[in-house]
Amino acid sequence: MEILIISKYFVVIALIIMMFAALRVGAYRNTSNALLGSSVAVVAFAVALLFIGEINYIEFFRDISVALILFGFVGTVVFAITMGGDN
Repeated sequence: MEILIISKYFVVIALIIMMFAALRVGAYRNTSNALLGSSVAVVAFAVALLFIGEINYIEFFRDISVALILFGFVGTVVFAITMGGDN
């Protein structure tokens, strides 16, 4: 195996660990922690999809990850506006 392929697998494993940490942060009672945890989990999942798509030569994973990042950002902003109120 090439060193580049091994490093891609290492990054995917690190992103999976990051997703579990983000889900743990999101499990707290505070809404800001839930918002932060869900945002980090979506970004980590999208980047993991990019790497898995490059490892397996699947092109549409790039489109899915871009859509996840854009919709995750929009959802985060809408949720923050809704929960923020007039502040």
